Amino acid sequence: MAEASIEFKGSSFTLSVLHLKTSILADISADLAKKVAQAPDFFYLVPVVVSIEKLDCSVDYQAIKLLVESFDFTFVGFTGAITKEQRNVIRELGFSFVNTTKNSILEKSITTTVPAVENIPAVVAATPTPLYTDKIHRGQIRSGQQVYAKAQNLVVIGSVSAGAEVIADGNIHVYGALRGRAIAGATGHHKAQIYCQNLEAELVSINGNYWLSESMEQHWGAPAFIHLTDSELTSSKLT
Repeated sequence: MAEASIEFKGSSFTLSVLHLKTSILADISADLAKKVAQAPDFFYLVPVVVSIEKLDCSVDYQAIKLLVESFDFTFVGFTGAITKEQRNVIRELGFSFVNTTKNSILEKSITTTVPAVENIPAVVAATPTPLYTDKIHRGQIRSGQQVYAKAQNLVVIGSVSAGAEVIADGNIHVYGALRGRAIAGATGHHKAQIYCQNLEAELVSINGNYWLSESMEQHWGAPAFIHLTDSELTSSKLT
């Protein structure tokens, strides 16, 4: 018998969850615009599940979906502890409803009324720490440039300008100022770290967990390294 060409398996993925605290579309739109403006490239086409748990039954599901997609998110479906009737309405409209349990959803929250991004601890499978070689970039990385170290650590001997982006599957070392975006552990390395001589980044991310600039105040403008502690980003002084 020929082997089947497809196979379904259960798996876990990190999804961004947009927690709505109001059904007023104008308010949601204004807060989404502010959030996306902080890191437009990072949020572009990000898969989003919309939590409507805190809303009443008078929800315009179609309008919310269209609003989310208007900001270039990829709408996945709705979620939240809601009534069976609400779930049925959502499915009758042709939308997905994502059931969540304590251990089944790994999420990054985007709250429409709170500027800071809240990271919910993700379940990470125990895997051996990969060994990476180093990709070395000498000189400044200017606004609009992107440098990616695929299956490597990235070492920048110079600064990363605002509007520039450095990405590595392993660690990122910046021997200068980090003013742009730094994404380490891009393909799932939860022990990746980001080091820099001057932390002034627009965004930092490790294994899908991210901070915007307002979350880096503790070590802003100082030598620092960023790592994951229990799947939450932590910054420490680089001595």
